[in-house]
Amino acid sequence: MSLFKIQSQIIPSEIFAALDIGSSKVCCAIAKMNREVSPGKGATIKIIGVASHAAKGIRSASIVNLEDLEDSILNGVHSAEQLAKQTIRSVYVNLPAESLQSHNITTKISLSGQPIKESHLSRALDVSRDQSIGVGRKIIHIFPLSYDLDDSTNIQDPKGMLGDTLTTRLLVITAPVHLIANLSACVGRCHLDVNAFIAGPYATALSCLVDDEKEMGVTLLDIGSHSISIISFCNNRPIYIGCIPLGGSHITHDIAQGLNTNLSQAERLKTLYGTLLGTLDDRETILVTQLGEDNTTYANPVSKSFLMHIIKSRADEIIEMIDRALTVQRIDPIAMQRFVITGGSSQLQGMREVMQSHFNRVVRVATPQGLQGIGDVVHTPTFSLCAGLLHYAMRDHQGLQMHTVLEKPKGMIGRAWGWIRQHV
Repeated sequence: MSLFKIQSQIIPSEIFAALDIGSSKVCCAIAKMNREVSPGKGATIKIIGVASHAAKGIRSASIVNLEDLEDSILNGVHSAEQLAKQTIRSVYVNLPAESLQSHNITTKISLSGQPIKESHLSRALDVSRDQSIGVGRKIIHIFPLSYDLDDSTNIQDPKGMLGDTLTTRLLVITAPVHLIANLSACVGRCHLDVNAFIAGPYATALSCLVDDEKEMGVTLLDIGSHSISIISFCNNRPIYIGCIPLGGSHITHDIAQGLNTNLSQAERLKTLYGTLLGTLDDRETILVTQLGEDNTTYANPVSKSFLMHIIKSRADEIIEMIDRALTVQRIDPIAMQRFVITGGSSQLQGMREVMQSHFNRVVRVATPQGLQGIGDVVHTPTFSLCAGLLHYAMRDHQGLQMHTVLEKPKGMIGRAWGWIRQHV
């Protein structure tokens, strides 16, 4: 099983599958390339099976019970297979944003006046792997940001140019080795291979962002249940990946605590009455079942304005934390010119308007693009990450180079292959 690769091997089947392992749900989607349209025009991916199940055994990017997580994955995969009438053997799996770290690394290689070839650019990526990225971490993606050739700076594509020294600035994404090993073991216990691990924020960007946004500068926020993943783009390249440990579940817990009710009732109240807009009359009330009671015994009247106050207080904190995180990271202002939000909690009424007011920037709510599928769920922000894994899988099946790292070859044959990659 190869965990990290830069180009696909020949794959006999056009069927591919994605496995989105989150803190609140495990989603499996099975798809194939849609031959009815041309690439880049309309729906390029046809989903033939999709299913979600509550996630158990994982919390904040840490596996706390391998058997529970295995059950969650098996349930999701089995339901998707039944719907698709297909049996899958391998999956593309996300790595949660909470586990990721981004590193800015600069490499230099000597050219001796030779014209720059693809092999030189590959050498720059190889050199970056030798730099320190922290103990117990593994490189997942390497994104070239820009190149300098001698005195010429900020070159986007140096191939064919001549010079003596090529300097490459890279964004390197890493994840904990133990998490990768445990996820691999868990997926393996479900009788599945891992085609590749993909950083969750990058996968979401593949399904939600348009090319012009990535070129002109954009920051994408995936507002999930337990966290918010961040990825910023400039010049069509990611320049930062991060995470904030707050999400929609924190609003749900606040409602449950404030109204003394259970979590399922709190989630229902958030969905039915949650809003960040307008004001409500204190005299307008809703009946809330108290914690430990059932619907037939006692329900307490609560003003809608109090519910809205609870929701707005936590939402304001979330937006403040987003602002603080982006400020601390000193992200290029070009990437802050516009925001795109997605994920389940982006659908909270008024979230777009409040963020637009706070940042004084254009904010767009994104749904997955390029999909033709069964059911409405595949066209909602909740499905954005899983859809991005499918986009990655489709490009991988087409043999397109992706920003995923090939493991270093081992032994004499491996060293010979490495020499060929660098010099031929």
